[in-house]
Amino acid sequence: MLHDRNGQSVVEYIVVLAIFIALVGGALWEVFSTLKVKFNDVNAEIGS
Repeated sequence: MLHDRNGQSVVEYIVVLAIFIALVGGALWEVFSTLKVKFNDVNAEIGS
């Protein structure tokens, strides 16, 4: 593995970044899914 002066490997940075992106992406997906359901409910009420 490639190491810099601090002993941190490039692979570790990539893994941490991938985990961070996965967590943030998952949180955003949950928020958008919830908003989609709420908008569908509102549109159903307006349409009826």
